[in-house]
Order: sequence, then C-alpha cells, then structure tokens
Amino acid sequence: MLNTFYLLLCCVVLSCIAFRCDNPVRKRGEVGTLKKWPDNTIPYEIDSVYSSADVDLIKSSLADLSTKSGNCVKFVPRTSQHVVWVRVVSLDGCYSDLGLAVETGLQQLSLDRSGCMTIDTIQHEFLHALGFPHEQTRLERDTYVKVLYENIEPNKKHNFDKDAQGSILSFGLPYDFNSIMHYTSDSFSTNGLPVMVPASPNDKSWRYTMGAGNKLTETDLYKVKKYFFLIFHSFPNNKL
Repeated sequence: MLNTFYLLLCCVVLSCIAFRCDNPVRKRGEVGTLKKWPDNTIPYEIDSVYSSADVDLIKSSLADLSTKSGNCVKFVPRTSQHVVWVRVVSLDGCYSDLGLAVETGLQQLSLDRSGCMTIDTIQHEFLHALGFPHEQTRLERDTYVKVLYENIEPNKKHNFDKDAQGSILSFGLPYDFNSIMHYTSDSFSTNGLPVMVPASPNDKSWRYTMGAGNKLTETDLYKVKKYFFLIFHSFPNNKL
C-alpha cells in the first residue's frame, strides 16, 4: 500500500534562504489521511521575540496568500476559543509540519529571525502547514527533473524521496519548475554542482532557475483553491 507522510520540514537557515531546501523528518500515515484545518482557517500566534516589523511582515505575507487564493484559506490571530493553532517561533531554521498535525493545542512553525523573514519563505512554510509538500516530490518528477544523487550531501539524500502526497495535491497539473514549493538546482549540494537538472532538453532553460521564483505561481494558487474547494473546473491548459 502506498504511504504518505506527515513531515517536519526543516531547513538550515542559510541553506533555506539561498536554496529553498528542507530536511524532512517523517511520520507514516496512509495516503489521503492528511488533515485539513477546521473551516480552512489557521489560527496563529506569534512569539514575542519578533520585532514589530517582523510581525507586520508575517501578517502581510499571510494576508497576501489568503487574498490571492480567493480567501479560500484564512489566517486569524489565535483566541481562547481555538483548540488547535500554529505558534510561530524563531528556532534553528525555517520549517513546519505538513498539514494539521495535532488533535489539540499548538504546532510549531519556525521562522528564524536571522534568515527566514522573507515573504516567499513565510508563505512557503505556511503552505506546508496547509498540507502542501514540495513540487519535486511528485511521483512523476523523473519525467521533469533528473536527480544527481552523487552531488547531494550524503545525509540529505532522503530529502529527494518521492511522496505520493505530492502527486495527489498536484491535481494533474503540469510540473511547475517555478513553484514557490520547488527546490533550487543546488539545494543540499555537497560540491557546488547541481543536484537536479531538467530531464528534457525542452526544459533546459530551467537549468539554473528552477525553484528560484519568489512569488506564488498560478499553479500554486490553483492547488490551494482546488484543495479547499473554491474551484471545481480543470486548470486552463492555455495558461501554461
């Protein structure tokens, strides 16, 4: 039986900012058991260690994600009435659980103040909290990228494992090299050489730019809307 995983997606701070990379620690679960947040809403609280500018950036990044998704997902300050919520803390990297990972109480989402405070990183981690894994974990990814394991740090190779959840939440969309959820070509490189290259000559223009996008793409937003039932139609092929 295929298995999916709840992930703890961790980044060494400098690597996360430079390469958008994560270091998963996984719990096994059955495909399709990923839990959604009640009412498609993530209540959150922000640790007092953050400056007012940091807090404003987090809030504006979440507001932008919500607005661009057609408000099908919402982020609200946590109150005493919320039984589950995200606590934003500044630990040793940028990471989040995948989806709703607790029955009651808080789950931590780390945004290290020294390296994670950018709009795309904040949105990237909250998309993990909503349930979205990395683009390059899709089961069909070998059609689009060739993983060069010889160039990957030995203890990081598991980060390039395929994950059925990545395909389930792709909804049959074309592979998106520019997704805010995609690794860069040198994530976790041990020697400065690429860890991934386009598999097809037709995609060679992505050789140095895959994963470098710092904005939500059309496919990123379509997936959010589709997963949270805002839209039911197919993605228009002529837009890609």
